[in-house]
Amino acid sequence: MYHKLLGLVCFLLIGFGSSLPASAAQPSKPLEEGEIVSSKDCRRCHKDIHDMWSESMHSHAVSDPIFSAAYMEAYLRTKGEAKKLCLGCHAPAMLINGDEDMENDVTAEGVTCHFCHSIKDVNLDAAIDSGERFDLDVGKTMFGPNGNGGNQKYHESALSKIYGESKFCAGCHEYKANGINIMETYTEWLKGPYPSKGVHCQDCHMKRQGIGKSGKKVFSHYLAGGHSALQLKKAIDISITGVKRGKDRITVFMDLENVGSGHMVPTGIPSRKLILTCKIILANNVTRTRSIKYEKVIFDANGKELLDDSDIMAGFGSQIVKDNRLAPLERRKEKFVFFIEPKGEILVSVKVEYLYRPKVLEETEMRIEMGNADMAFQP
Repeated sequence: MYHKLLGLVCFLLIGFGSSLPASAAQPSKPLEEGEIVSSKDCRRCHKDIHDMWSESMHSHAVSDPIFSAAYMEAYLRTKGEAKKLCLGCHAPAMLINGDEDMENDVTAEGVTCHFCHSIKDVNLDAAIDSGERFDLDVGKTMFGPNGNGGNQKYHESALSKIYGESKFCAGCHEYKANGINIMETYTEWLKGPYPSKGVHCQDCHMKRQGIGKSGKKVFSHYLAGGHSALQLKKAIDISITGVKRGKDRITVFMDLENVGSGHMVPTGIPSRKLILTCKIILANNVTRTRSIKYEKVIFDANGKELLDDSDIMAGFGSQIVKDNRLAPLERRKEKFVFFIEPKGEILVSVKVEYLYRPKVLEETEMRIEMGNADMAFQP
């Protein structure tokens, strides 16, 4: 156990992001049944798509330092049981090659091409750590939304409609523990207005774009999500609708609307929050601020709020005590009351911020003086 953990810690600290060995650059061979191959093999025929994917969080699902810290903590707190839960989505090649210790380079590639394009269906009734969440056909056929593409000498191609459906994403973006919804991005979409409009996750997060000289339209593999500032800015619209002066107070009215997200804002792991802040500045430069926090709060069995990603994802939660996040297309009318005499001109400003405070592994220098010696010499 000690040696496995030591190896895991060393891998987390220095192993992520390393390049694949020279052997991965050797001439490719046709796909074989049951064998998952490196994404670098896919790059030979799909360079433009691979280059997009390589900049995505899916390709960094293992190497991301935020995941590294959370996984290490979860691993320790669950005595290694977090392997299947965490790696089943962050290093899903493990579901095929059984490499739970991520000793193979292909396992450490994150959410790889070959894994995603081996999915025939998603079984949401299966637990996320059961290994039965995905119906996989790993072999000579690559599945996708078009049913063609690539070098047919290397693999066959087959059409599967699930690649254009939100259910495909739900395999990893839907997680329950102890009977409560921990991460429910797919359910949030399902309850919203977009399913009836035929708008799926891929339509926002994988918008088709032209590639290569031909300009052929393919789903973008940048997979922009909560880590993308541009994507976040599209989600919320904010406006001041009025300011009312009273004898001893100032009341600010405003609207906050989820205009661009097909799920709750924020979504994903409940450690993510939105902070709405209103600030007023009076003529005498007196400043006051008020804030509202939009979040999903989970307590454990002892009534303690879970703040760390590792505790939340390891399944220590037992009840949801608060959830005031914004649903798709929901407009929230808010007001802020400042108990202050409203003299002269009033400057009012409001802003909404996405707040996330993850733990991150950092290199730290330890320097301890263990002894010293001095001597003076006479000429």
